[in-house]
Amino acid sequence: MILFIQYGFMRVDFKHLFMPNIKNLISSSLVNAACGFVIGVGGFNELSVLGMAWWTILELQNRPSFQIDWRDVVVLCIGVLMLLYWSFPDPEIPQSLNGLTMPEIGKALIWMIFSPLMLHSKPFDKGRALLLGIASGLACYSGLTLIASFLFQPFQGSYRHLFNIFTGGLDAGSTQPGYVACGVLMIILRLESRFLPAAIALTLGYVVQAQNRSAMILLLFVIGLLVWERRIFLLNKFRSNAAIFMTIIAFIMPLLYGISQFSFAKRFGDIFSIGRVETHRVGFDRLLRTYYTADSSLLSQVPVNLVIKDKWWHNILLDSMRNSGFLGHCLSLIWIAGLLFSCYYWFSRGEILGCSVAMVCLAILWTSIPIGVGSFELMSILTLTLLSLYFPVHTSSSSHP
Repeated sequence: MILFIQYGFMRVDFKHLFMPNIKNLISSSLVNAACGFVIGVGGFNELSVLGMAWWTILELQNRPSFQIDWRDVVVLCIGVLMLLYWSFPDPEIPQSLNGLTMPEIGKALIWMIFSPLMLHSKPFDKGRALLLGIASGLACYSGLTLIASFLFQPFQGSYRHLFNIFTGGLDAGSTQPGYVACGVLMIILRLESRFLPAAIALTLGYVVQAQNRSAMILLLFVIGLLVWERRIFLLNKFRSNAAIFMTIIAFIMPLLYGISQFSFAKRFGDIFSIGRVETHRVGFDRLLRTYYTADSSLLSQVPVNLVIKDKWWHNILLDSMRNSGFLGHCLSLIWIAGLLFSCYYWFSRGEILGCSVAMVCLAILWTSIPIGVGSFELMSILTLTLLSLYFPVHTSSSSHP
């Protein structure tokens, strides 16, 4: 029953006063950003499930209708792949011996409901606010970890292990927060350039303090991308102010030499050293033999002479075959194919930033174990995947990110 007070021409509707229109609430950028922050700061654990469930319930209030396309197949395959990964009783990972748990089933299922709804959400600004919220949550974890490392570890002393903000010990891997910082940088670069200096500073922090090679390569890639996009402007400035530019370069060269003496710069030379590259060479050689023999056990163990204290191939195609057989391998191929097609989609439309996000996502999948590690690293790669596949087909060209 609607209660109201009528006085002359004034009418106060208490129902609308105390119960705002649910559709206005759903479309609010603040609400979508808040859901995203909960998802990101949860690191694909129970808090992230709560955030995804919260956003899904709000989105279903709109009674969304859409036609299923190939992007939905990709994200559903990722959900099934997660279930297969977590079902694998890997003797090298003690907590995996219990097999698939109910929380893991819940995370995969909510992902398979949340992600298609997100890819088809309208208007585009809603999805943009959600993704930026996730990025802010991820940046919160990565930033706090970096600050704690500077406070409680020696300068450039966190290679291999970082200060763990959850336990207070020096037992956190340096790779995961570095990958998360890379993910945040690409999301910000794509969706909100106003925060780009902060995202670059975060990534640079992991280059210096954690000596993270992935962050180092991505930072150089982003700087090169920004220079390329502004090449005409920079060339015109150089022609009109050549003397100033030459003076700046004269000061920069000694600075670069000084930077090259830091240990993180020397790590750059180890990128193509024997180890990861050799591991992938051996792994793909065995993968080809697996295709011929239909024996996935060829990839069950990484030779001990290739890597130290690591039983993963650090490649989504190889590791999926290792722990999930041909089914998991086919699902990972669908994931890779979806990202490759998104690269083509964005490139064919002249969207270099969109293509770059998909390329970085592919590179991380090619060199890491996000599903095996889980947590914030997995949340980061899943967010980059959504951003790569989030085609604004239902909006005008002015709404493109």
